[in-house]
Order: sequence, then C-alpha cells, then structure tokens
Amino acid sequence: MESGTLETRLGPVAWQSSGRGPALVFFAGALANHDLWRDVIAKLDDRYRCVTVDLPLGSHPAPLAPGADRSATSLARLLLDCLDLLDVHDATVVVNDTAGGLLLLSLAAGHQALGRVGRLVLTNCESYDQFPPDALKRASAACRALPGLATAMIRLQLSWPAAMRRTLATVTAAGLDRDRAESFSRPARRDRRVAGDLVAAMAGFRPRLLIDAAAVIPEFDRPVLLIWGEQCQFFPVPQARRLASDFPHATLVIIPGAKTWVPVDNPAAVAGAIAEFAPAPVP
Repeated sequence: MESGTLETRLGPVAWQSSGRGPALVFFAGALANHDLWRDVIAKLDDRYRCVTVDLPLGSHPAPLAPGADRSATSLARLLLDCLDLLDVHDATVVVNDTAGGLLLLSLAAGHQALGRVGRLVLTNCESYDQFPPDALKRASAACRALPGLATAMIRLQLSWPAAMRRTLATVTAAGLDRDRAESFSRPARRDRRVAGDLVAAMAGFRPRLLIDAAAVIPEFDRPVLLIWGEQCQFFPVPQARRLASDFPHATLVIIPGAKTWVPVDNPAAVAGAIAEFAPAPVP
C-alpha cells in the first residue's frame, strides 16, 4: 500500500494505491472517501493498480487552501487535475455519487487529462437536473444562504449517532462498520474547515450546470459501464437508463437491493462488473 498527497492548485489532496496492473482510479462523493471502495479494491488489487483519491467533499483528511475556488466547475477540473498529477494512462475511472456529477461536468471542460481516461465506470450519481438530487436541493440552498450554520449543522449531524444512523439508512442498505463510519465522519468533526469545504461545494451545485454539460455526453467515444443500485433513493434506475442511452458505448448493470453506496452494499458485484469491463491484466 502506498499513500501520499497531491499538491493541487486548490490545496492538498490525499491518495492511496495498492496492487499492480492496469490503472483503476476511484473517486467517492460527499461525506465518503477511499474507504467507500475498500471491499471492492480488496477483490481487484491482485490484478490491477487501484488508486483512490479523496476529493474535498467532507471526508478528506486536510482542508483546502484558504481562498481556494470550490465551485463545481473548479472541483470538476480538480478531479481531472488529479489524473495528471498521478500520471496514469488509459485509466479506468470509477466514480460514485457527487464525484460522478463532477466527472460528468468535467466532460465539457476540454481538460487535457480527459485523454488519460480509457474507460469510465459510473455508479449511482448525479446527472442532468439532479445536481444536487431533489432531496438535497433545500440543503444546497441553505449552504448558499447560511454557510456558517450549514457547517455547524453538518458537524452536529456527524457527531450525533441517531442522526448518523438516519443519514446512513438513506445511502446504504448494508450499513457501515465502525471503522468505515469513523473514517467518513472524523475529518469534518475534527476540523470545521473540512466541513466548510463540503458546504462551499454544495453551495455551487446547480441543475443547469449538468443540464448544459449533458450536451457532450453523446460525444464521449470510450466505453462506459453503469453499475446502479436498484434501491437508491436519490438516483433511481430510470436516470441510469437515460445516461446509458445517451452515451454511445454504454452498458448498464443493475444491482438488486443496493442503494447509493453500491460499493458498500454489494462489493462483490461491483468488483466483478469492473473486472469484466476493465482492460485484461498482463499475465
């Protein structure tokens, strides 16, 4: 296992890597980090180089630099900046939740690092007018109007076990073990600036951004795999079917019983689908 920090234009971004072989690069969404993919990677890193990047979405270990541009378009560019800094080639990029929305937004950026993406795997994530999803539009508005209060409320929610249980029940059917729950919640509890990064990001989420970016989806000419939790409350299966129909080379795999955090709910199914889709390891 290797780990380190990418010194990006917005500040430090943590990464971890294990295994050898074709590169799989994993990004998690809001209030999740590399541990979202822990059990998936355990089934893949005997054949692939598995790299995780902790985007500044509330479960990252260190806050961004003061004054960093935390707009949605800046964070979308950051995701691709990380591919450049990691110097990966023909990478299979795997995203979940908010990271998926940022990746879709980045397709319209013209960033040179898009050339490093050989394949794309989308699990349950934001798209089209669901940026943020309907259930979080009020929260996003609150982050714009009252960022200080929103930051305090997020930290309180992460510190209150009953509130955490209610939140987790919306995104995972399997639940989280104590270590993973602590990994996700500790950074924002420990440092209000980390929670502030999430609030600033959420304040910049607007449906029009992904509606406009969707125009370039039919131009993406590389293979795409959608692995979708069937019971997701935020991003229902019809949304995945629409994405799959708009990408010119897409396959949709539906995972029964899984919610938004499908890599937690059924890591074996996610890992199996990725292994069938990604480049074959060199013997």
